[in-house]
Amino acid sequence: MFLFDVVDPFVIATGWEDLAFLNIHTIIIRLVMALICGGCLGFERAMKHHAAGFRTYILVCLGATIAMVTNEFLSLATGLGDGARLGAQVISGIGFLGAGSIMFTSKSQVKGLTTAAGLWACACLGLAIGIGFYSLAVIATILMVLVLAFLPIIERKLTNKGRQFAIHIEFKSVNDLKSFVASVRELGFKVLSVERNQAYAETGLSVYTIGLKVINKMKIDHKAFMNEFIKFDYVNYVEEIN
Repeated sequence: MFLFDVVDPFVIATGWEDLAFLNIHTIIIRLVMALICGGCLGFERAMKHHAAGFRTYILVCLGATIAMVTNEFLSLATGLGDGARLGAQVISGIGFLGAGSIMFTSKSQVKGLTTAAGLWACACLGLAIGIGFYSLAVIATILMVLVLAFLPIIERKLTNKGRQFAIHIEFKSVNDLKSFVASVRELGFKVLSVERNQAYAETGLSVYTIGLKVINKMKIDHKAFMNEFIKFDYVNYVEEIN
């Protein structure tokens, strides 16, 4: 006899009814599962040298699992209370950790959005494990690893063909911006925005973030554009802002 009307498909498929109950065995299984699933996500992040890496993802997933198991225990022990109260606090509370991973760089780039989203999703994963929704946890882990590991390759190919893009560019003197704007217009670009990078104001460098749009029918390849821009005598350094 199951405790709930709805039982996880994995429990039904395996016939291991004990997984649907809260006992020492299922507690251990859920915690180990949280460690493995969180570790799979964190390993991918650590391989790319992100600040929130292997240990961070494991702890987030474990913490969310602990909160959900504790909530289930309290509900069963007292027969009172909301069975999702602690889980709801985890979902909102993880926002503080996610917000701390987002930063605005000196190149006018916003970094850490994927890390923040990954931490939030990892916490939700821990909640699913903690309540014993094993099927969802396994499927979600696989999909999240695929998104983090392989979708960036597709994303880079798509963005490299976009008609609009932004560049971080360093000129050799403060008077070179006018020459650059004239040159790119001749090449078939429209200048959408020009912003002086104040982070370099005290260094003596003339650094800008410039938004460009391809307006002619040339073949779009951002890497090729960067190679052309660096050939200008007055350009010291240039890179695309992703």
